Amino acid sequence: MRTPLRRLSLTVLTAVLVAGGVLDRTVEDPDQTGLSALDVNVPMGAPASARSSAWYCSGATASPGGAADGSVVLANAGDRRLTAVVTVFPSQGESRSTTVAVGPASRAAVRLADVATAPHASALVELDGGDAVVEMATTGPLGDSVSACASSASDQWFFAEGRTTRDATELLTLFNPFPEDAVVDFAFSSEEGQSTPQALTGLAVRGRSMTVVNVGEYVQRREGVASRISARTGRLVVHRLQSYDGNGGRAGVSVALGSASEGDLWYFPEGLVGDGRGERFQVFNPSTEEAEVELLLTLEAGEAEPLRVTVPRESRVTVDAANEGRIPKGVGHAVTVRATNGVGVVVERSIDAGSPANRTGISHMPGGRLAALRWAAAAGQADDAVEEWLVIQNPGPRPASFSVTVLADGTRVPLDGLQNVEVAAGSRRSVRVADTVKRPAASVVVAATGPVVVERDLYRTKGPGVAMGIAVPLRG
Repeated sequence: MRTPLRRLSLTVLTAVLVAGGVLDRTVEDPDQTGLSALDVNVPMGAPASARSSAWYCSGATASPGGAADGSVVLANAGDRRLTAVVTVFPSQGESRSTTVAVGPASRAAVRLADVATAPHASALVELDGGDAVVEMATTGPLGDSVSACASSASDQWFFAEGRTTRDATELLTLFNPFPEDAVVDFAFSSEEGQSTPQALTGLAVRGRSMTVVNVGEYVQRREGVASRISARTGRLVVHRLQSYDGNGGRAGVSVALGSASEGDLWYFPEGLVGDGRGERFQVFNPSTEEAEVELLLTLEAGEAEPLRVTVPRESRVTVDAANEGRIPKGVGHAVTVRATNGVGVVVERSIDAGSPANRTGISHMPGGRLAALRWAAAAGQADDAVEEWLVIQNPGPRPASFSVTVLADGTRVPLDGLQNVEVAAGSRRSVRVADTVKRPAASVVVAATGPVVVERDLYRTKGPGVAMGIAVPLRG
């Protein structure tokens, strides 16, 4: 379908406004004063006063029986009705568009395969306002996953986690939503060292299209692969689709947006080690200098000394929580990863769940980069089929209170028992949404009196499905 020139112009203008920082998106951070979403290029909802906003979604499949059947889920936390134009860019064939209305305090979902069918697909979501967030939710025979869509493109992307063993497939989906072509270079770091495949040097990603790279074709049979994608020209958005077929003892699928920059600070509100549940942290140092890193532990019961690791240049180090005696089994915890010598790193958390645990699946997710006052999670489900949990971490020096509201078809429903809940300084709280409300579609907004970090986790009660990720901060 041909795209009208006016729509194309709006797309480019929106991208320029977002990427250039015209939209005011500063968020107070308790550890890095003055840090903003633009400094670290993380997904963030535009202010309610914005005339337009754009979101870039990738990483899903869009064909019958796909491993990660994708839908874009939109949540409107604002007070006015929004209209969204969703353009789907398939890995094969022409792009197609559809329009959907999202009322105030409401959500909407568009399944990619209903718009365009292909092995893989990306989506551009253009809204005529702000105070809204967009996520990519996927389902499939190996389980579920949810990832934030990007609210701006970047000329570089990083992934700390990845595996290309016999039972694992790692796909990187490169989405170029702009008219101009992008030219990118890949670099991988694994247990065998760094590699820069010739076929992935100067790779062209055509304008308004997507490209899928199977990492296993270039870095074969690796237990751990960290990736760096750098654009010589242009900007793009990169997601990772990691799947495990079960033959190696793990089964599941995970879709995650890459990190657009290295950083000194990464937040992981949720953590639990126990029988059948593994937790690992992948710390990737893409720079040419050695990085010194510490993992600060916040236990629900007791205290623990920080873990300290050294990450060599252009390398990755794995910290296995199960092998650390200072992290007790069965005790919930939050982890804050801090680079201490000025060399930024990229950090992801990996969760593997299986028997005898009552949950099955995998999750690979980057940590949060900012603390904020308002957060939204578009994709959610709190009923007998899926458990939805919210974990609120307060990394600051002062107590904060939070309140949880469900966006229920035009009505904001404050959840009983989850209003003005206090989180002490340097601690965390976890809440199960279904304890107060049961809804098959539960978009939530968390508002706090001080800067906090919010993680939203979904666990399917029957069958595989572990979908974990940082919620999306809202401006204002």
